[in-house]
Amino acid sequence: MQNITVKIKDNKKDAYSVRLAVFVAEQKFQNEFDDIDNICEYVTLYEGEKCIATGRYFPDPKGKENVFVFGRIAVLKPYRNSHIGMSVIASLETAAKLKGGKKALLLAEESAVGFYEKCGFSKTEDRTVYSEGCPCHWMEKNI
Repeated sequence: MQNITVKIKDNKKDAYSVRLAVFVAEQKFQNEFDDIDNICEYVTLYEGEKCIATGRYFPDPKGKENVFVFGRIAVLKPYRNSHIGMSVIASLETAAKLKGGKKALLLAEESAVGFYEKCGFSKTEDRTVYSEGCPCHWMEKNI
C-alpha cells in the first residue's frame, strides 16, 4: 500500500462514491443518503488518487456543546483489515477537535462494535436500535 493521504475539504463527491460502493452496492442499504448530508463534513482517505475510505461528522443535533456525531464510516473492501478504518476514526477525531470537539458519538452496526471498542469507544447503553434492519448500538468516546 502506498502512503495514505487525508482530505477534510472539497471531498463530498469522493465520500459519496465510497458510500455507494459499500452501503448501497455491497450491503444493499436503501436509504443511504439523508438530510444530514446537507450539514455534515467528510474525511476521505486516498491511496494515490483513489479514494478508499470515508466518514462524516457533524455537531450533535441535540445541541450538546463540543460533541460531534461520526457516521457513514466506510472502507472499500480490498482495503479492510489493514488499519484504514482506524485511520478514518483518527482523522474524524482530528477534524472534530479542530472545531472544538471533546466527545464523539456514533451508531455502530452490531458486527462493528468490537472494532469501535478497539478505537476507544464504549457503548452508551445496552439497548439495541435498528437502522435499515441492522442491529446497532450507540457508542461514545472522549476525544
